Amino acid sequence: MSKKPTSAENPDPQDRLAKALEAAGHGAWLWNLDDGSAWYSSTFRKILGLSHEQFPDRFESFASHVHPEDLSRVHHAVATHLDGKSEFDLEFKMRTNEARWRWVRVRGRTVIEDGQSSVMMGTLTEWPLSAGRDRLAASASDQLAAALHDQSKSSRELEKAKADLQNQNEDLQRAREKAEAAATSMSLFLANMSHEIRTPMTAILGFAEVLSEEQANPADQSFAVGAIRRSSEDLLTIINDILDLSKIEAGGMGVEIVPCAPLNIIQDVVAFMQAQAIASGLELFMELKAPVPEIIETDPTRLRQILINLIGNAIKFTEHGGVKVVVDLNKEKLEPRIDQDSSDAPPADIRLRIQVMDTGIGINDAQRNRLFQRFTQADPSTTRRFGGTGLGLTISRHFSRMLGGNITSTSEVGLGSVFTVEIGIGNAGPHEMVSILPPYPHEKVNLKLKNGAASNNPKQSKKEITVLVAEDGEDNQRLIVHHLSRAGMKVIVANNGLEAVDLAVAAQKQSSAPDVILMDMQMPIMDGYEATLKLRELGWRGAIVAITAHAMTGDRERCTQAGCDDYLTKPINSKALIQTVQKFAQIAADKAL
Repeated sequence: MSKKPTSAENPDPQDRLAKALEAAGHGAWLWNLDDGSAWYSSTFRKILGLSHEQFPDRFESFASHVHPEDLSRVHHAVATHLDGKSEFDLEFKMRTNEARWRWVRVRGRTVIEDGQSSVMMGTLTEWPLSAGRDRLAASASDQLAAALHDQSKSSRELEKAKADLQNQNEDLQRAREKAEAAATSMSLFLANMSHEIRTPMTAILGFAEVLSEEQANPADQSFAVGAIRRSSEDLLTIINDILDLSKIEAGGMGVEIVPCAPLNIIQDVVAFMQAQAIASGLELFMELKAPVPEIIETDPTRLRQILINLIGNAIKFTEHGGVKVVVDLNKEKLEPRIDQDSSDAPPADIRLRIQVMDTGIGINDAQRNRLFQRFTQADPSTTRRFGGTGLGLTISRHFSRMLGGNITSTSEVGLGSVFTVEIGIGNAGPHEMVSILPPYPHEKVNLKLKNGAASNNPKQSKKEITVLVAEDGEDNQRLIVHHLSRAGMKVIVANNGLEAVDLAVAAQKQSSAPDVILMDMQMPIMDGYEATLKLRELGWRGAIVAITAHAMTGDRERCTQAGCDDYLTKPINSKALIQTVQKFAQIAADKAL
């Protein structure tokens, strides 16, 4: 070539060459190596989807559309070719009008004029093989990345599964250890319980045999009666603890919140426990440390039960010195509870605090941490030395939490212990505060009726009282008849609920209806609940008093719902029995006036 083409020129040979290449699907190009001008055929631009304005006839147009990753490789290939070291035949990516990258194959060679390389020309072809290879590589890369991601995910899932399995194994191990500890505690408890039940039973049976001896002197008989009474009370305490714990475990234990005078309750319990303290040679007294409400809202029965347990333990484990009961209020936030239960009430903001302090044997921290566990005492030797079921503190703490408080303890071996019970005060007003202990004995509710019928002396009754006793147990029949007959009452006995209904209805028709019906609630043929309902359906308006061995929370409500006027529990207390019968007999007499 004698003349270098410029962008303004349109040489015919190039057009003919371009048309020939276009027929073969190739784009043509020509670069002037001296001034950087260039020429690109219409097919060249068509392959890239670009117009003349988008891709002007300059070398920079070509370079600016090469993929950045390929640009250095293209420059190197051109330079190597110009040095005569290699052919210019290269595959790379170029940008299209859609801002996408298209694989192309560019081939070219230099034209020598006057011994110099002044022009480089060649072709551009869309290169589907490279594109396919790129897609294949991209697909393989994507698959590899996905596989690596899946492997990484699987590895993480495997690690998580491994960690979960390890946690499950640890949980199972802890559960196993806990179950084994519970089984051990249960075994120890059952062995201890067997001892605790057999001990009073031995005394009861043994002294009953003494009473059956014809030659027994009065002193021995009197001692035997006292021993039987004491052992029976101990046995009843054990049974009540077991029943309470059973109710707690079943989630059926409740509390009855009513207004009550806390200082009176505490004074009553202290007075009740004085005999036990004196018998142990101990001093037992009460101290009001700070003003407390005169009236609070709580369950007085559960509060008494808690205090009797705590003060009884303090006396039992104290050999010298004494026991002090300190009372005040606590407005500080309650410490977090350990081993919370779903039946626990929320901690009350203001709580009555009662501290039972003793100068007893004390216990170390390890033993103290086991005190509130079910079936557990501080040390097995404690059971052998002092007795007890190991249930009292567990039950007491449960009650205290149901009342919005808790029970905590501190102790020092050889110096004594402090057990602190706190209970919520309900809606007690701050203006009703008591700063000194009221005189004791305090005024109590007079249970005697104003019309003068509440007396154990039958001679004071204006009319003979008739009582219908529905009881299927022969021994209990004889016992109840004995107490009522000694009180001057007439007694009619029914062996089951059906007989009681028939006897009551027949007597009513003869205008000699009994004044009071004592109804055992568990009997054959027809039980006391059904018999009471039947009598009320028949229009019986007289008093019906339930007598039952069911002494759990909720049993009283069941009896009253059936139609009973009052509720007495077995074992039968003779004084309570006679007073209850006289009370309802007097009510019946007043209605008849």
